[in-house]
Amino acid sequence: MPAPDAAAPTTDPSEGRRPTHVHLVPAHVEPEALRGGVVVMIDNLRASVTIAAALAAGAARVIPTLTVEEALAGRGGGALLGGERGGVLIPGFDLDNSPASYTPERVAGREVVFTTTNGTAALRHAGLADRVLVGSMANLSALCAAVAADERPVHLLCAGTGGRVSLDDCLPAGAMVERLVGMGRMLAPDDAGRLCLAAWRGRLALREGLRGLMRESRGGRNLVRIGLGADVEFCSLPDTIPVVPAFDAGDGAITLIP
Repeated sequence: MPAPDAAAPTTDPSEGRRPTHVHLVPAHVEPEALRGGVVVMIDNLRASVTIAAALAAGAARVIPTLTVEEALAGRGGGALLGGERGGVLIPGFDLDNSPASYTPERVAGREVVFTTTNGTAALRHAGLADRVLVGSMANLSALCAAVAADERPVHLLCAGTGGRVSLDDCLPAGAMVERLVGMGRMLAPDDAGRLCLAAWRGRLALREGLRGLMRESRGGRNLVRIGLGADVEFCSLPDTIPVVPAFDAGDGAITLIP
């Protein structure tokens, strides 16, 4: 924390000019600070992509829960249980957290009760916002188009990994910052967004590019270690699932925006 005799922070020059904020982990922003804004929850490896895949495959809705116990208690009416702990299928669940598992044959017309280590907790953290969307590389263009002209503050909320900053979320946040600034939004004056933008642009200097950076990220290393490198590859591709999921904290469900 700053020295007690430090000067008060200067006025945010982006106020009133469609500001875009980036939060590297949920703990960096209080839920109350999100009130009145639009939150984009980013858990690129893999909850954001899997949620989009489920809804694009025809799932009726996705219900995010914080715990396995809450998911089990919420199952009913033919709902499927989906999610992970430690990156793998939870015993007794129908589906894991791989987007490839959520095919139309498995999920069309069904409700999916869903819990993951980081992403569903980040969604619930954002519950006071006016609007909560789910973003990733997989829906980059559709997501940016949905929020670019919104007059409310936009908060890119990275889920992180175990409460720590994770490059696999910062990279899509940087891609979103680049797009949104190019579409006329202002970037908030703190450095979180600029760090993500620098990471995103830095991929161009590396032979391995975005996929290599994703594999070397905290979340990517964890998935590769347990044999899920194919998910990392898929989740690194932009615009593969051009839909925008929205979380309604009132009824606790995620559905697609029209």
